[in-house]
Amino acid sequence: MSKTSMYIASVYCLTILSSSSVMAAEQATPQQVSPLTQTESWLALQREGEQASPNKQTLSGPAMDNIHKRYLDSFTRPIPERFDPGQFNNTRQ
Repeated sequence: MSKTSMYIASVYCLTILSSSSVMAAEQATPQQVSPLTQTESWLALQREGEQASPNKQTLSGPAMDNIHKRYLDSFTRPIPERFDPGQFNNTRQ
């Protein structure tokens, strides 16, 4: 082989080796995890309970009475056969 063809062959080998090492390095790096959205962060805080207050939160007597009355009144209405989301619209036709 002549010096020129040896030079071309060595450049070719170096090019192949360097490109394969770059590809291997790209494949070896772990995918970056996308940062949590604000909603996901709030849900994680709620789920983990680390930020929860140590003080028990209570309601006043009158508030508890109203809640209990509303709960009991919910049993006086019949359960509809199917859910109609249109019944909650405030628009009049």
